[in-house]
Amino acid sequence: MEDKNSPALRAGVDFRGTQNATQPVLEHIKPGQKRAPLLRYIRINLPKTTRLLLVAIIAIISAASAAVALSNHLPFPFANLALGGISGAGLVFVALGLLTSARIWTGGLVIALSSLVVYLGGLLGNAPYVWNGASVAAAAIWNLTLLAALAYLVLFGALRYGMIVAAPDQQNFMD
Repeated sequence: MEDKNSPALRAGVDFRGTQNATQPVLEHIKPGQKRAPLLRYIRINLPKTTRLLLVAIIAIISAASAAVALSNHLPFPFANLALGGISGAGLVFVALGLLTSARIWTGGLVIALSSLVVYLGGLLGNAPYVWNGASVAAAAIWNLTLLAALAYLVLFGALRYGMIVAAPDQQNFMD
């Protein structure tokens, strides 16, 4: 039975000859398999929200890095240069993310990975933890650099895998 009022058919999308009537899913089936991996079926189409979330996470990384750089407890020698660079790059990323429609997510990945490298350097050095003489707020801000960077990495992986989409792109849902 064929639905003449189907939004997909009205838009000119006709996948009726494929096995389960969804060509994009069939593109992800490995040879010899009957189904795509489970995570390929999870698709969230909130492009503007995802874009703002990615920009907000980089803003958090930038602000936390600036706060650690301005504190009196630097994690290792010359850390203020690395933290200042992360903060400045994050500021540029946030400005571009809010003012343009460019796809800048790989730039955010560089910022998040740089934040992780600085965090690991702090673990080998004198990171601002309570037992090292830093305040609770300074230790929390220091740990925020790690958690925000990990959150960006997870969202970037989901973006590249196709589970989420960020503006200006969309997943062209028709239902």
